[in-house]
Amino acid sequence: MHTYRLWVILPICIALLAVTAACAPVGLLPLCLCTMALLWKIKIENRSLLSLLTQYVAMKSVGWLGNRQRNRMEKDTQEIRRVQEETLLRRLRKHSDTVYGKLYDFSSIKDTETFKQRHPVTNYDHYEKFVDRVAKGEQKVLISESPLILAMTSGTSGSSRMLLSTKDTNTDFFLQGVTVCLDVMRRAFPATECLQKTLKLFYSPLIRQSEAGIPIGPNSSTPASSRHMLHLYTTPALVYQVPYERDALYLHLLFGLKDRNLGMLESNFCSTIFYAFRALEEHWRDLVMDVEVGMISSALNLEADVRCALEKLMKPDPERAAELTAQFEEGFEGIALRLWPQLHLVLAVDSGSNQIYGEMLRQHYCKDVPFYSPFYAATEGLIGVNLWPLQERRQYLLCPRSMFCEFIPEEDLESDQPKTLLMEQLKEGHSYELLVTNASGLFRYRIGDIVKVVGFHNQCPKVEFQYRKCIWNCSTSLSCVC
Repeated sequence: MHTYRLWVILPICIALLAVTAACAPVGLLPLCLCTMALLWKIKIENRSLLSLLTQYVAMKSVGWLGNRQRNRMEKDTQEIRRVQEETLLRRLRKHSDTVYGKLYDFSSIKDTETFKQRHPVTNYDHYEKFVDRVAKGEQKVLISESPLILAMTSGTSGSSRMLLSTKDTNTDFFLQGVTVCLDVMRRAFPATECLQKTLKLFYSPLIRQSEAGIPIGPNSSTPASSRHMLHLYTTPALVYQVPYERDALYLHLLFGLKDRNLGMLESNFCSTIFYAFRALEEHWRDLVMDVEVGMISSALNLEADVRCALEKLMKPDPERAAELTAQFEEGFEGIALRLWPQLHLVLAVDSGSNQIYGEMLRQHYCKDVPFYSPFYAATEGLIGVNLWPLQERRQYLLCPRSMFCEFIPEEDLESDQPKTLLMEQLKEGHSYELLVTNASGLFRYRIGDIVKVVGFHNQCPKVEFQYRKCIWNCSTSLSCVC
């Protein structure tokens, strides 16, 4: 195990304590306490004290927030009907002064039943003309504010659709999703609290503009939406300016391989990690050569200034190159733990369409490494969180305050205007199609997901994703199992 030398950090701790006592005992005390705590946390080398302190403070801050949000969620699950109705009415009030809100007289709706009676069950055709007006720059059509992005769906249930994404969508995802799941991860996998870096595989998407200049692109986590977290990753921030995904992936792998003390592999989806290992299997000799000589392959299509800046971060490391070569020559089964002996976790969604990639990773490249699939989410927003990471079957608690949810029993899926159930009316063991009313201008919207209720946490359903109802032509209700 490679540790940060205590003889380096101990004098700094003593100096900080001395300054605290002499100058500003209140102001510097938290810094000193953080520094002393590092003595018991650090399992890494070649990191500056400032980098370590920054990571430690960020980890503790998010940990505190996550614990607070987790406790709030626990209380919400005990009064699910009240919390869901509060969520619905808050959405309706916020958007009551829009074209759409006036059309359905949102301001006069005071309860869930009135909303269900007045507003139809909808699909994308219902919103397309409103989204088009927003894209052209018209204000207060579906939502009361301007969207942050026109978010494109993946198209797994038919053709890709353009939805709105707002500040509230992102805030809900962070507070009710990210912070809660980090709290769950910390409790289930305590080793993730060690101050190691993460190899996170994500890319800067190609963004185009609508007629009114509104960004159009994917709504998943990107480097631009995670700027405050980039210092936690092995990949230098400059890499996220590389426009070609093939070259960016090579650089992700290169800087990840340089760090023998890597603690976590992370991506939005397991498929991304799987294909990264496939690329590693193909290009490992080039990557090892770059590690050995401290250069970046000339085959990469990089701007001169980006290449120059990145190569300044490279130093010849023949010892690490020899370690890597020995492991690669043994084969790729279980390669993750052999490359990074202190690897604690793979953090990525491995349910739904990503289940097969999670299984292949566990069976081959990432044998014996724990996995945590944190979210159940879509372009429409956060739907559920996984509070049970150690369970093999992925179960997600529906987030009480992220969306207002309704459910169509599986036997009524072909109905255009089916009767819907609320969270407290669901039955364990039954499957339902999910409808959502979200923060981004969708109301009683069929997202096409079929979920099975596998239990309840207090009054709140726990669900497993079953399949996606493919709607190729909403007007004909033609559907299939994806």
